Amino acid sequence: MKRVINGSHQGGWALLAALCIFAPPAARSADLAAVLASDAGPYGEAYAAFRAELKRPADVYDASKPGFAPPEDVRFVAAFGARAVAAGRPPGTRGVYALAPVVMHGRGWHQVSMVPAPEAALAAYRALQPGLRRLAVFWSAYPGEEYLRQLRSAGARAGVEIISAKLKSPDSFPDRLRRLLGRMDAFWLMPDPALITTSSLLVLSNFSCANSIPFYAPTPALMHSGATASLAPDFAQSGAAAAAVIESLYMGEEVASVVFVEHTQMKLNEALIGKCRWPIKK
Repeated sequence: MKRVINGSHQGGWALLAALCIFAPPAARSADLAAVLASDAGPYGEAYAAFRAELKRPADVYDASKPGFAPPEDVRFVAAFGARAVAAGRPPGTRGVYALAPVVMHGRGWHQVSMVPAPEAALAAYRALQPGLRRLAVFWSAYPGEEYLRQLRSAGARAGVEIISAKLKSPDSFPDRLRRLLGRMDAFWLMPDPALITTSSLLVLSNFSCANSIPFYAPTPALMHSGATASLAPDFAQSGAAAAAVIESLYMGEEVASVVFVEHTQMKLNEALIGKCRWPIKK
């Protein structure tokens, strides 16, 4: 299946980013700072949905500027992208971040996850691959031990054994894949930048096709590299979820440290199903 880009909207978000997002305000107007890693498409799309759902003003900042840091007098920060998260937040503030494959520890940060809720992910993969009983999960730092714990618990309820395959570097893929051959029915790559390289994707896709073992990717873009399917939160839905977190924080409500996007998108690489003989349902 070809990647669906929502072409009718992408140009609109890019134009919005170019014309409006980083237009400097005449004066500070809000105690909420929305910080974007850049004005690239995903961040613009997420911010547009964030802005549409938000019920209060926000000042927007570009984290790509050298030396940027959010204003010291804000009360809340919404960060979109890893660079925006790295810019930090002033002491005593609360924040939410999205589109960033990082795990922040300590009080004050709330994450909109880049992976689906464990139960939803396993249900989707079981529907696509009814014979799925053993799922290997490749990760390095993101999404962290707590997500793997939740995934194992969900797997126990769903009858799927979760094999946590934590790697130090992409160079470990060939050996780990050989060791897992015959012990897994599919493998799932987490959205962990430390593991995603051109060469590692080639290793994973070649292994998947040669052995008819489905390769589940964290983003539709990786299906161009030979992945079987992808299951990922929508950019706009991630932005809307970030807005909901901010509204709850303003109201003084309890918010989970990790929030999962309700709506995810499953994309299938139909072009390679016949060649790779993956045991999946079209």
